[in-house]
Amino acid sequence: MSEAKTAKKKGFKLPDTYVLITMMLFVMAILTYIIPAGKYDEYMDETAGRKVVDATSFHYVERTPVGPITFLKSIQKGMENNYSMILQVIMMGAYFGLANDTGAISKGIAKGLDLLKEKIMWGIPPVMLLFGVLGATGAVVNSIIAFIPIGLVLAKQMKMDRIAAMGIIYTGCFSGWCTSFMAVGSVQLAQKMSGLPLLSGTELRMCVTAVIVVVTIPYVMRYCAMIRKDPTKSYLWGTPEYEIDDGSAKQSDSTFGLRDGIIILLVFGGIFTYVYGAVAFGWGADWMCAIMLFCSVTSGLVSGMKPDDISKSIIKGAKSTLYGALLIGWASAVAVLMTEGQIIHTVIYGLSKPLSAMPATMAAVMMFLVNSVFNFFVSSASGQAAIVMPIMAPLADVVGVTRQVAILAYQYGDGLSNTIIPTSGVLMGCLGMAGIPYAKWLKFQVPLFLIWTVICAIAIVIAVMIGYN
Repeated sequence: MSEAKTAKKKGFKLPDTYVLITMMLFVMAILTYIIPAGKYDEYMDETAGRKVVDATSFHYVERTPVGPITFLKSIQKGMENNYSMILQVIMMGAYFGLANDTGAISKGIAKGLDLLKEKIMWGIPPVMLLFGVLGATGAVVNSIIAFIPIGLVLAKQMKMDRIAAMGIIYTGCFSGWCTSFMAVGSVQLAQKMSGLPLLSGTELRMCVTAVIVVVTIPYVMRYCAMIRKDPTKSYLWGTPEYEIDDGSAKQSDSTFGLRDGIIILLVFGGIFTYVYGAVAFGWGADWMCAIMLFCSVTSGLVSGMKPDDISKSIIKGAKSTLYGALLIGWASAVAVLMTEGQIIHTVIYGLSKPLSAMPATMAAVMMFLVNSVFNFFVSSASGQAAIVMPIMAPLADVVGVTRQVAILAYQYGDGLSNTIIPTSGVLMGCLGMAGIPYAKWLKFQVPLFLIWTVICAIAIVIAVMIGYN
């Protein structure tokens, strides 16, 4: 291949998510002139306490194609339709950002690894379990990049490679996140858009999360044990090594103390208090924000941060979420255009025809697989929810599965594939920090992704069979 062609190939880059969604908006606006307008009748389900689609009532109506002004106003309307969720994501990013800036979580993990030393194989399960919980609660997802250096230090000290470090830290976290039972930007957003109580159906989700985490730990441990025994088995064997700071120069600055213990108790105590309150008393997002405001600010004060530093940390944490938070409203404009053009029900009707011919279990699994493919184009959990849930929720009514099952199909389709798709900013950031070629990572992660896919497909089938709601 010539140098020019090589340069051209290396220069290809998938457009930013906002660009992709804007392109989708243009396409959707055009489709309102092509797809016939249609509508399902809705009725109040007294048992469920919400409106549901009458699956037998679809009929065509007069076209209302989207004009230029409606197109331009759709993004603002999408923001207005989801303003509470956008604010919630921003505020939670601010609070968790402050908690992370105290350094207590990082020092606590580093201290635990230091105590284990050569018995690190016994330490892998609790470390991965910790990150699994952090991922499942949504406490650490995008910010997992900040913990990769800890894994790299561990890898160097324990004669393991950088993929092992990624497996312990990143895969440990995402084993919890992929099937999270309470994530704000996926589960709670999808439930809100589907008209379901926040954190309803938590029991099944927690069971699936537990299974995924339990399966992931021995998978990673097997790889770690293999390369410790024979370094030539490493998927990175022959790949140029990156210099890794073993942290010895900073040892005196990373001592875990009483303050750090108090901060960890505050942060995680606040998370579990909210989870309990949400399940037991129906607490909503306002409770979560209130609890984390108290816990994070108190953590900052305990760490010795000055009020000005706390303020700056909160702003920095909020800024880190703006990309994803605003994407919720931006992506919601797709549903706005489909609604204004009255084609959303026509699309549902078209999708329901082949799915209705399938058994409900197969239809639900197909919804899961379709979401997995769609995630390549919109890898943001909140962005994908804003696009697909207005379609998935009523589609579930039509094909005869519950809306909770539709949320599972969306959530698992979004979560699992984020660990292998190159459009995931978090994944590519972690791989860049760890110095792992993307192709080498796929060799490690794809088999685990397939295992996860089978488990989640089985979970969806079980959910359909038990009438999960």
